[in-house]
Amino acid sequence: MGGPADLRMHSDAPVRFFTVTEANALIPRLEHLFRRIDPTLARLRELRDLIDDAESYWGDGLVAAPAKDRDAYADALAEQSDLERSVQATIDEIHALGCELKDVGRGLVDFPARIGTEVAYLCWHAHRDRGCVPVLAARRGPPRLVAHAGGRLRGPEGSHA
Repeated sequence: MGGPADLRMHSDAPVRFFTVTEANALIPRLEHLFRRIDPTLARLRELRDLIDDAESYWGDGLVAAPAKDRDAYADALAEQSDLERSVQATIDEIHALGCELKDVGRGLVDFPARIGTEVAYLCWHAHRDRGCVPVLAARRGPPRLVAHAGGRLRGPEGSHA
């Protein structure tokens, strides 16, 4: 059974550096991708619970289970596999944009950037029903909040981000 660790969260593509304007231009696309992936992730959690419960009760493979339970188990495994492929395809779309996906479930995305002569990250957190707000953080050592405004990133004064 696949789990979150089975997903490829990082791209092997060369690093692309973003300006704040370039990162902001991708936010609507990222919002769309996270609106699409969120229900899929929720269903995957449900399926994993159902599969785990069935395996705990009947044992791996449900050999001793009635046929209808084995059929339901097989359907759940097939659906899980399909959904995992769908999630991976969305993750691959995010990577193709040049961003780094840090946490698919929480919607954390980093945009590599240069602030002055240093490499930093413009960090964006998908706006969620939990009331999270997109923010910009420059990470050189401990994270620090730089600014946020209306779901768009803003660079620090004097930065080249």
